[in-house]
Amino acid sequence: MTGAARAARLGPWAQELRALLRRWYLQLVRERAHLVLTLCQPAFWLVFFGLGVGRLVDRATVGTDDYTAFILPGVIGSTVIGSAISGAVPLLWDKETGYLHKLLSMPIHRGSILLSRLLFQVAVTGVQVAFILLVAVVLGVRVATGFAGLLLVSLVAALLTVALTAAFLALAHHGPGHNTFFTVSGFAALPLLLASNAFVPLAAMPRWMAAVARLNPLTYANEASRQLVLGGWHPRLVGYLAGLSLFAAACVAAAYLAFRKQAGGAS
Repeated sequence: MTGAARAARLGPWAQELRALLRRWYLQLVRERAHLVLTLCQPAFWLVFFGLGVGRLVDRATVGTDDYTAFILPGVIGSTVIGSAISGAVPLLWDKETGYLHKLLSMPIHRGSILLSRLLFQVAVTGVQVAFILLVAVVLGVRVATGFAGLLLVSLVAALLTVALTAAFLALAHHGPGHNTFFTVSGFAALPLLLASNAFVPLAAMPRWMAAVARLNPLTYANEASRQLVLGGWHPRLVGYLAGLSLFAAACVAAAYLAFRKQAGGAS
């Protein structure tokens, strides 16, 4: 493909993405209360669990004297799960109001709808994670890998956001209605969080629960972020990031293929 042909092909994509991203942004700013609450809730988790419940936790069990730093990855993971679910809701309402059908009847790339939601949700989650990290630093958390580590923690959150948002977008698009979506997403959210090492290390879990947690992608996101916050630089971080990248790519590919199939096979 020549450079001119490639530019001509990407031109409509860029216009579609710009228009869709602007639409998602306008929807978000109209719901200021939701935006404020999504920032305040993680801060409450850090204060309540880190400074409150953390006093009751055996420091030998978690392997550090700073329980706030230990649960920081778990709080970020919880935020990502909530963000991924809320990221699929606009598509769900578009589907139920008939707007999605109108959108698909236009000469628009199907993939741009999916990509715009993923990009927008990564941006929203990025703001949330930045605020969480700021609150953590104010509470006295010291990140072992410094500012570069904070950037990698944000990257881990972004990869997990892409993967989970893609999964929930597929559910919103293919589910029979909002009742099914909220039931399934609510049912999935709690096991994703609790059947991981978000608040308890794997070594402290019952053997069967630790086995389940090792199948949970959130566990590896937590391990990567916890290594960056508490442990410092280690070669295993490469494996964590590679695994999360592959998981995110697989979720996006599956969501795109499912979306394209139901949309009639158009690109």
